[in-house]
Amino acid sequence: MTDVHNLHQAANDELIKGNDEKAIEIYTKIIELAPGDEVALSQLMELYLERDKVMYYITRANVNIVQQKYEHAINDVKKALNLESQSIEALRKLGRLYKVTGKNLRAVDEFLKILDIDANQKDAYIELIDLYTKENSPESAIGIAKKAVANFAQDSEFKNILANLYFKSGDYKNALETAEDDFLKAKILLQDEQNDSAKEILNKLKEDKNMYKESNKEQLAAYYLLEAQYYYNKKEFDEALNYVEKYTDLSLPNALSFQMKALIYEGMGDEFKSSYNWGYCYKVRKRFDEAIVEFTHAHNAKPDDKNTLIELANLYANNGEKFASMEYWKKVYEIDKDKRAGQILGDFYYEQGDLRLAEYYGKTIEKKSQKEAAYEDEGLLEKIIKLFSKK
Repeated sequence: MTDVHNLHQAANDELIKGNDEKAIEIYTKIIELAPGDEVALSQLMELYLERDKVMYYITRANVNIVQQKYEHAINDVKKALNLESQSIEALRKLGRLYKVTGKNLRAVDEFLKILDIDANQKDAYIELIDLYTKENSPESAIGIAKKAVANFAQDSEFKNILANLYFKSGDYKNALETAEDDFLKAKILLQDEQNDSAKEILNKLKEDKNMYKESNKEQLAAYYLLEAQYYYNKKEFDEALNYVEKYTDLSLPNALSFQMKALIYEGMGDEFKSSYNWGYCYKVRKRFDEAIVEFTHAHNAKPDDKNTLIELANLYANNGEKFASMEYWKKVYEIDKDKRAGQILGDFYYEQGDLRLAEYYGKTIEKKSQKEAAYEDEGLLEKIIKLFSKK
C-alpha cells in the first residue's frame, strides 16, 4: 500500500499545480491497484464532473459498486450510455453488473453489443462463454468460442477454451483436433480411453524439468492426476493410488482426490473404502444427504470402523437430527469408551433430563439433582401403581 500512498501524494501535487489531466492519470492508476479506494474515486468524480460526463457516471457507478449498491450502479451506467451509447467501458461495466446481480441474459445482451462495436474485445468473448455455460447453453458457448478462435487465430487460449467445451459436451474428436495444451490433450485421450496415445504425452510431460519447480506445483499436481487416471484405465490400481497420493500431497485432499480413490477402490472390489471415499467426496461438495448414504454403506461393510461412525454422528447432527446422531455416538462409545463420545452423550442425556444415563456416560451430577431425580422417579412409580390399582 506504500505505492498507493505515494501515488496519492503525487496526484495531490499535480492538483496543486493545476495539472488535472495528470492527476486523473494517477488516480486511475490508483484504482487499478486498489479498486475500492474511495478517496481516489471521489477525486475522479470531481475531476470528471465538468470535463467528461460519461466518465463521471462510470466513476460514480464504481463508488456504488464499492458500497455494494448495485442497482444504483446500474442506473449510473445507463446514464453514461444515454450520453454515449457505444461506450465499450460502460457496456462492459453494465454487463458485469447484470452478471453479479444474476441477470445473465441481460448481461449476454450487453457483451454481444460490445462485439458488434468491436469484434476484437477478448474479454467480451470470455464473458459470453462463461454466461452461456452458466445458463446451460453449451451450443451457444461453443458458437462464441468458434468466433473467438476465428478472430484470434494465433491465440492458443481460445483454442483450448473451445477444446474444453467440446470435451465437456462429449465431442472428443473435435476437442482433440482443437486442443493445443498437452495436459488437455492427455485428459481428452484418457477420457476417450486412448491410453497409449495419452501415455506418450504424459511421458513427454514427465521430462519437462520446469514442471517440478516450486512455482509450478499446480501443474505437477495436474500431471499426477492424469497419471492416476491412466493407471486406473489400465486397471493397475495400486499405481493409480500411488499417483492420487502424490496429487494429494501437493493439493491437499479435495472432492476430486476422494472421487478418484472411490473409483479405484471400487475397481479393486473394496466396498468399504470405496463407500468411505464417496462419503468424503459428497461431504466436501456439501451434498450431505448423499454423504450420509455413502458413509452408511461404509458402516454396513465395516460396522466397527470408528471414523465412519463419527462422520455419521456429525453429519446427522449438522442435519439437525440429534437423536440419530446420538445413536452413532453410542456406537462410538461402545468401541473404546471414547471420551469425546461420552461427553457428548452425557450432555445430551442431561439436557433430556435422564440423569442416570447422563451419569453412565461420565457426566458429573450434583447430589441435589440426583435426589430430585430420585423423587421424580418415586413419584412416577406411585402414579404407575395407582393407575394399575384402579383396574
